[in-house]
Amino acid sequence: MAFGRNKNRRRQDAAQRNEAVKGAVRSKGPGVLKVLALTLATGLLVWGGVELRRWALQSPRFELAAVSFSGLQRASRVELLRLAALTKGQNLWALDVGALERTMLQHPWVKKVEVTRRFPNRVSVAVTEHVPEALAVLGELYVLDEEGEPFKRVTPGDGLDLPLVTGVDREGYVADPEQARQRFQAALEVARAYTKEAVAGKPERLSEVRMEGRDVTLVAASGQEVRLGEGDSEVKLQRLARVRRELGARGLAAEIIHLDNRARPGWVAVKISSPVSERNGSAKQ
Repeated sequence: MAFGRNKNRRRQDAAQRNEAVKGAVRSKGPGVLKVLALTLATGLLVWGGVELRRWALQSPRFELAAVSFSGLQRASRVELLRLAALTKGQNLWALDVGALERTMLQHPWVKKVEVTRRFPNRVSVAVTEHVPEALAVLGELYVLDEEGEPFKRVTPGDGLDLPLVTGVDREGYVADPEQARQRFQAALEVARAYTKEAVAGKPERLSEVRMEGRDVTLVAASGQEVRLGEGDSEVKLQRLARVRRELGARGLAAEIIHLDNRARPGWVAVKISSPVSERNGSAKQ
């Protein structure tokens, strides 16, 4: 009887284990199906993406047909297209916009550039050029932009008639570019203020801005020197306009006009260039 009871117990235990296994399969079955379905869907998406990309890279619909430029003044579309090796028929999806921008930035007149793909078959290029404001001698003659940056060497075809900034040499620029740039910026600020007065009073064209330490001297196209000294450039230029009007009314011309008297800022010393008198004259303004 003991043996029979043990045998029945083993049968009951086996039956219970089978039911447990079946229950486990039934409980996990839906999860397995979900995983399989998700894996299949992911595979289909990847395959579809690969096929879509292959079609986009080969479709004539996305072949470059036109390139438009904006902001060009001195750089030309031909030069920029040649630099970027951008030609009709290239696939828009295959274009590396960043590489195109970097290559176009190699053009000396280009300061900023933004390339945009216009699907299905166009590209637009927005260019910001350097604005030339003056020239500087840094071993060779360079063009300064509005930020005081010497961005290119002067070439015969530039056709620039700009004032020359002197007093900053190549060695100084190489040793401390930021300080040199600040001095260029200071020179440009004075030149702009002079031009502003020129619009109102039509004085002589500015030929040179001479930086001597902290002092600034302007040289007109006639060779007349205006020694501004340091600081208060706009006030001194207004005073200069009054002095020139007074000299003109008297039929006189000045070789040198001193506005750099630190002890008496309101005083102006004038060296007359008239052959009648080469002595210095003084007038309080």
